[in-house]
Amino acid sequence: MKKVSARWVPEMLSDAQKANRADALASLLRLFNENPDNFISRFLTVDETWLHYFDPESKLQSMAWKRVSSPPPRKFCVVASAHKVMATVFWDAEGIVLIDSLEHDSTYVDSTMLI
Repeated sequence: MKKVSARWVPEMLSDAQKANRADALASLLRLFNENPDNFISRFLTVDETWLHYFDPESKLQSMAWKRVSSPPPRKFCVVASAHKVMATVFWDAEGIVLIDSLEHDSTYVDSTMLI
């Protein structure tokens, strides 16, 4: 007997999902064989990520007058996730096609997204 660890995989696919992926790849291979020179230029790729942002107070803005005998003012750290926006970038073989942003509490139905 030998003790082994399980192999990590990103997700477990059902037989139907595996068959669906195999069909999609077969159709892509068919398209490549029909027109290999123009194949890559027809792909559009998308990536989404949450961008966390905040507007910190500058050192000059946080300055305050104090007496020599009084303690210095305290300043607490700003939470970096005070605001966030979903950035969606679409690109193809020639470069970026569209960059779209979506505020945290809205949906794409609220957004005006044009390609």
